[in-house]
Amino acid sequence: MKNYRLFNFIAIAVATFLLSSCLKDNDDQRIPGALFTMVNGYTDANAVVYYADGGPLQSPYYPLDFKSYSQVGLFTGARKIAISSEYNNVLVDTTVTIKDSTIYTSFVYGNKTKAVQVITTDKVNKDIKNTESGVRFFNFAEGTDQVTLQIGSQTSPTEWTNRAKETQNSATAHQGFIAQKSGTFTVIAKDKAGKTIATRKDIKLVENYYYSLILIGKINDEKKPLYLGLVAQAAN
Repeated sequence: MKNYRLFNFIAIAVATFLLSSCLKDNDDQRIPGALFTMVNGYTDANAVVYYADGGPLQSPYYPLDFKSYSQVGLFTGARKIAISSEYNNVLVDTTVTIKDSTIYTSFVYGNKTKAVQVITTDKVNKDIKNTESGVRFFNFAEGTDQVTLQIGSQTSPTEWTNRAKETQNSATAHQGFIAQKSGTFTVIAKDKAGKTIATRKDIKLVENYYYSLILIGKINDEKKPLYLGLVAQAAN
């Protein structure tokens, strides 16, 4: 069994166990559920809190910090996913239909003028070789346009070239994972003129695992400079 498939089985099993914990001891029915990853790339707060139908998915005392991510299990059905800043200001909310045994990721980004949430469905669109990892790229950074991502000396896939700041439509269009050679690499992001705008060394891509590489932060900003984040993803 491939590593990522084992991870996905464990992840969904854990999510189902957590969702089932409210059942009585003698009720062993399985509750339909999904795995939900939350990624914070919002630049105008130090942390955020996610809510599903008004219930917090993080403790307000331990919110989701900028440049971090976490996972929870969600019940199925129409769920209102809202995100607030650390000061309890609602930034954005989206209603999404959560399906059983499905894996989702929510990315929040933008600024106080316009916060944005996009939600992807994390599916294995094509099996990868034993020497490869599945990778996708999203541009969530402020003040950037037509960004190209390159991993080591590998040729950038067409899907990773000249990427504008994401919308829900573009995130959905690029939610599939692309096979890349596994190993440890320096990853760079370049602007439309070919100038390097962000670099991250020693990014490790493990064989048979899936990842999102995300560009977040603000261009020419000292507090929240451009940053290449690596999100380990479940996919099925």
